[in-house]
Amino acid sequence: MAEKLRIYVAATADLEPYRSIIGHVLAHLPVQIGAEIRRCPPQGASYDDLFERISNVDRFYFLLGKDITAPAGTEWDLATRLQRTIIPFRRRNLITPSGFLFLTQAILQIPFSHWRFFETGADLARQAALELITTLLHPENRYGLTTAEVMLLEQRRQAIGAGLWPRPEDLPSDVIEEGCVILDARPELDNPLSPLPVFDKSDESSSPTPYRPPD
Repeated sequence: MAEKLRIYVAATADLEPYRSIIGHVLAHLPVQIGAEIRRCPPQGASYDDLFERISNVDRFYFLLGKDITAPAGTEWDLATRLQRTIIPFRRRNLITPSGFLFLTQAILQIPFSHWRFFETGADLARQAALELITTLLHPENRYGLTTAEVMLLEQRRQAIGAGLWPRPEDLPSDVIEEGCVILDARPELDNPLSPLPVFDKSDESSSPTPYRPPD
């Protein structure tokens, strides 16, 4: 019997608009399956409610932006505690001291090589689509795909590799305008093992000052 694909999507506050990309991509894949995408309600949720929402998902997508914000930290802790399959994404942009501290701790739980980095909504969509296709093409066909659907997914994977998909109409309207813009690309901050960035301590709430590699 085919199983339902259950997904949980957690995102820090600055990446809230990007959360919907996962659902949009899944909806535009050429398959007819049972699927459920969960998240923390906008009005918030109790710890027990988050526990129930995360406890039996197949995939836990985590989108980390410039800072770690509630309830994303709690969601991450629950996913690791419940041993869910975590798919972590990190946007290449400035990062706050608390965000950097979270990242240095998170890579002790999920190896740095397993993190995926993106710059735009389209970039995130392409990477999420590839991961979703891999999930759906389970060797035991957990999600009840037909032979035709398997072939169509393989074709879609090739189209993604060739840069032909997703198209603008496959993305949420509030992230399309960033599709061809690199925002604050800071690859030197993506590796927590590199020398720590220098932050402006004169105002703890201010953005970090530009990082300069040591001479």
